[in-house]
Amino acid sequence: MKEFAKDQRGQALVEFSLVFYLYMAIMLILVFHGIWLYNNFHADRAARHGALYLGTTNNAAQARTIAADYLLKTQVLSNTKNIRVYWSGQVPVCIVETEMRTFFPGIPKLFSSSNPFWTDKIQIVKEAVATGEHKYTNSSEYN
Repeated sequence: MKEFAKDQRGQALVEFSLVFYLYMAIMLILVFHGIWLYNNFHADRAARHGALYLGTTNNAAQARTIAADYLLKTQVLSNTKNIRVYWSGQVPVCIVETEMRTFFPGIPKLFSSSNPFWTDKIQIVKEAVATGEHKYTNSSEYN
């Protein structure tokens, strides 16, 4: 028995197996967080494109299409839920809503403490406003 207790063959394998799962969990969470940041950034950019297009052309349907096309080209592991484009007084507004599936329990709670679910889709909602430049490019409509 004493020889068995002193034998250190396989010790590295045991230590590796203990650390490997923790390392992989941390790496997967970092990758998922990176994908969330990427989708968050591009949802914001799509909202900006939609608001700017509405502000310069006053074409809400085309502004919605511009935002949807941008999201279609840039989203990773997420789906477009809703895109609203409208004028709020003299200010063009675009709201983009996307949802992203989670692969780990607890992630929705981590990103939003108000979320009542532990395993659910993460909602990304971005709103952008732009200056109403349409009245300057088509001044005859406002005189």
